[in-house]
Amino acid sequence: MFNEKLCFILPSYNEENTLINVIKEIQKFGKIIVVDDCSTDQTSSVLSGMEVTNIRNKVNLGYDLSLNIGFKKAIELKMDYAITIDADGQHHVDDAKKIINLLYSGNSIVRGKRKYLPRISEKFFSLYTKIFYNIFDPLCGLKGYNLNDCKNLDILNPNNIIGTKTLLNVKRKKLNIAEFEIKQIKRSDLPRYGSHLNANIKILKGLFNLILDDIFRLFKIR
Repeated sequence: MFNEKLCFILPSYNEENTLINVIKEIQKFGKIIVVDDCSTDQTSSVLSGMEVTNIRNKVNLGYDLSLNIGFKKAIELKMDYAITIDADGQHHVDDAKKIINLLYSGNSIVRGKRKYLPRISEKFFSLYTKIFYNIFDPLCGLKGYNLNDCKNLDILNPNNIIGTKTLLNVKRKKLNIAEFEIKQIKRSDLPRYGSHLNANIKILKGLFNLILDDIFRLFKIR
């Protein structure tokens, strides 16, 4: 059922072949915010005439900053709920429905988790958060947020690491978090948000910053 206070945030970079199908599957549930990260394909053309909020970055900013722009727009539009979902078709609509139902059940964050992590950097990141926070796969892009609970918990932090800082803040506040294993749909081509090497470097930088944050927080508490 359509909810005017629920939106989907889709960061997109050169996803003209999959973006429309993703939108068609989820538009019956809520509003759509597409953050076009300066695509060089026909993304702008395929979105023309569709009932979506289309934000086009003037330069390529990357996945995290595009998410950040999407969250800003969702808060500006006074949305109660936001679901982040990839534009490449790797997330299943049934899992999006589960997130919606779990958000409506009173959870501050609902997060999908993958059985298989494709990058070595994600494995290291997940190992760290599993040991210190009992959270496996915080980097899964399919997440749902109660914006009234999360908007002041680093959701607009440009270094949020795919929502990880907000997730950990919600856990520290002892707010409700729901999680479930999602279906993984393998994409038929290469990821367009950077090469595997660049993606691994970005994730490892994010892990380093998270460790520094935890160290500073530990000494501050003491």
